[in-house]
Amino acid sequence: MKKVILISIVGVVATLISIVFAAIFISFSQVLPATDAINQKLTQQVMAKVVRIPQMIEPPIRGFDEVIYSWEMETLEKEVIGVKFRYTPAFAKNQTNLIATLEMPEGADASIFNKVLPALISDNQSLNSAQDVEKANLNANDQAGYERIKLAVKPQTKQTILITWEFEKNKLPKDLTNEYSKLSRYPLPILKILHSLPHFIFGLLSG
Repeated sequence: MKKVILISIVGVVATLISIVFAAIFISFSQVLPATDAINQKLTQQVMAKVVRIPQMIEPPIRGFDEVIYSWEMETLEKEVIGVKFRYTPAFAKNQTNLIATLEMPEGADASIFNKVLPALISDNQSLNSAQDVEKANLNANDQAGYERIKLAVKPQTKQTILITWEFEKNKLPKDLTNEYSKLSRYPLPILKILHSLPHFIFGLLSG
């Protein structure tokens, strides 16, 4: 009887170890390359059409639900303001839209933020809308790829403090949709675990 129990325990442990190693292998060989490729292509092919992200800044914070870039901009008058650009990579197959947001820090000077918008925003429709909210065109732009724009405005001055773009996943470039298809086979809870494993392991190794 004891021998049977021992064999059962060994079998369970061996199965668990096999599952863990299989998860790590899939995570590093399939999920990590796909999510890295998606983020790279989103930044270069999609987000670059609306926002200019400088090259020499701190690496973004990459999570499953959001990617966040932060850097500082300086006006010709040497005024400095922090800016934050974030987007949802929409890795899950049930996520049909991607949301990108450009904003200034809470409590920052909206007038300085508006001065640097021409250097930040690469899409003319978005820039003109942010600079003149009363004549804003918030509709879709096929050339830039977004479906709509939303603006948040400081009530006292009518100055833009936040710009949001919405993209449809099924209208992204073909090479991007191919990368997304590599993730669609995994249920959401499993995909989140597989996405987090490399970050967890790298954290253990570095700390």
